[in-house]
Amino acid sequence: MTDGAFVAALVKAAGGRLVGRVRLQKIAYLLQQVGLEEVRDLEWSYHHYGPYSEKLDEQLIFAKLFNLIDEKRRPRSSDGALYSIFELGQGAKKKVPELPENGRHLVQRLRDEDSIILELAATAHWLSEKEQIADWREELHRRKTWKVEDGRLEKALELLKDLGLPPVAEAQAATTR
Repeated sequence: MTDGAFVAALVKAAGGRLVGRVRLQKIAYLLQQVGLEEVRDLEWSYHHYGPYSEKLDEQLIFAKLFNLIDEKRRPRSSDGALYSIFELGQGAKKKVPELPENGRHLVQRLRDEDSIILELAATAHWLSEKEQIADWREELHRRKTWKVEDGRLEKALELLKDLGLPPVAEAQAATTR
């Protein structure tokens, strides 16, 4: 899917509304890692909030340009920082393809997940698999400090386990041998 169609399909799969750029990026990353064909061409690099795809950001621009999605920016009540709310646009009524059923189910599951949990899950996977850092947990603590507290890291690792993604899936398989 090109020219913003994937971004619109993702928002459509989320029920027509998705909150947050970090959430959009991390859901797309996790979809690629579980093998969804529609995101195979996205390239990733490490950024402030974990894996980031410039190409996905470009697709977001096209999706807005072609009125496939609308983006509203709102200030967070906690600190006033802006966040995005993505909704299907007028151009999406007949142009947006559906994600495959497994992709839709995953998007529906992840759309309401705390964005920090998604960030931690994607980053743990990235550190382990892409940067191949042996002690990815220590590195995650170093990079994400306060974000790994209050049970968030455990929730992120549980999410990876549920998705069958490393590093947790590998660790679990090793302990059951």
